Amino acid sequence: MLFVQAPALIITLPIVILIEALICANYLQIPKKNAFGAATIANLISTVIGFPVLWFALVLIQMLTGGGGAPRFKDPWLSIYAVTVQAAWVLPFEEKLYWMVPSAMLILLVPTFFISVFVEQFFYRRILRSIVPDADFIKASWKFHLASYGFLFALGLILLAHALITHKSYLF
Repeated sequence: MLFVQAPALIITLPIVILIEALICANYLQIPKKNAFGAATIANLISTVIGFPVLWFALVLIQMLTGGGGAPRFKDPWLSIYAVTVQAAWVLPFEEKLYWMVPSAMLILLVPTFFISVFVEQFFYRRILRSIVPDADFIKASWKFHLASYGFLFALGLILLAHALITHKSYLF
């Protein structure tokens, strides 16, 4: 999923930065220039370093807990289970990848959201503390990320719906 999601991450990153920067400027009452700088740095670091590290950790957990292989499932509910617990490294069920890949992307948004909230708040704090020293950056980070991940979740649902309707995916 790391390499499948990389193009999606690159395409959506400017939109995520825009969403978070606008909310940051409004919520913290700071100039947009400062908010865009902080949002850009925080998101670049969490995307370029944070996502691959998280993905590696999830794959390692998946392998250590026996998720490195699975029989071909005939029951669709077992396929849903497989894509949920194996979201970081989706097994190649070619006939089902059209819906499994967008589903795995949606599932991966959950751990990515929590990592982003906590990692990026550190960079927002570090960059903006001279402008807003009394700001609650944890609370601010939750607000920024609820909005940006709301966008990503909606986009993921659209991709999944398209895949289910057409049995094709834009992702690969």
